[in-house]
Amino acid sequence: MKSMFQLIASLACVAALTACGAPASTTKTEDVAPQPAYLKTVLAAGSGDEVVANDLVQVSYSTFLYDSTKPNSRGAQVDGSPSAVYAIGTGRWLPGAEQGVLGMRKGGTVQLVLPANLAYGVYSYTNPAYTAKVAANTPLVMEITVLSISKPSPSAQVTIIDKVVGTGAEVSATKTLTVHYTGWIYDPTAADQHGAKFDSSVDKGTPFDFVITGSVIEGWKRGLVGMKVGGKRTLIIPPELGYGFTVQTAIPAGSTLIFDIELLSVK
Repeated sequence: MKSMFQLIASLACVAALTACGAPASTTKTEDVAPQPAYLKTVLAAGSGDEVVANDLVQVSYSTFLYDSTKPNSRGAQVDGSPSAVYAIGTGRWLPGAEQGVLGMRKGGTVQLVLPANLAYGVYSYTNPAYTAKVAANTPLVMEITVLSISKPSPSAQVTIIDKVVGTGAEVSATKTLTVHYTGWIYDPTAADQHGAKFDSSVDKGTPFDFVITGSVIEGWKRGLVGMKVGGKRTLIIPPELGYGFTVQTAIPAGSTLIFDIELLSVK
C-alpha cells in the first residue's frame, strides 16, 4: 500500500523542510508563501459519540483557497461534496481534515484553516467541477459537517490464513515493521478469491515500512498481530476494516480486500 501513503510521506518531507531523495547540489529552492497556523473553529457542536480513529465517518464538506482578505478567510471554492465517507486515521483524506474531525459529533460543523503541509503539500490539485485550482504549497479552508459515525464492529472479522509461519521476531505495536505486500479486490469467482490487483510493493521492488499503530487500515492492525519475521500471511478484510464505502483509487466503494503479506523485519 505504499502508493496509498506516498502523499502522506511527501507531506512529512515538507514539514521537515527537506527535499526527499534530492542531492543538495541539485535541489531547487522555491519561495513558499507564509502559511497560516492550523485553526479549528467549532460552528455547531453536534451530539452523540465523538469521532475517534478508525471510525467510518460520513461528512459533507466544502474546501476553499485560504484568503485572509475574505470573510472567514474563504477564497474561491476548489472542492466539496454533499456526502462522502472516510475511514479516519487511514491516510485517505487530507491530514488536516482527518485531524479536524477527531472529537466531532454527529451534526457538528467545524471550520478548519489548513497550512499547506496539512493539505496537499507539494502537490497541486484540480477538481474539474470548480474553476479555481490548488497550486503546490497552498493553504486551504474547509467547512466540514459530520452526518453520521459508524464504529468498527467488534464482530467484524479479518480472515487470517498463514501460508508460512515465521520464526523470527514477533510484531510489536511500538516497533517498525518492514513488509512486502500485494493487494487485490476480493472476488469469490476468481482463483483463490484474488480479483483485480490494486497495489503491490513487490511489483515496485520496494518494501513498505510502518508502525502498526500508525496510518494503516484497521484490518492490518488486527490481522498482523502475532505474525513473526519470515512469515507469509493472507488477510481477507471486510470494507469496514478497510477503506470503507467511498471510492478510492483502483478500489470500488465497499470493497472486501485481500492482502498477501510477507514480514521481512521488526526493528
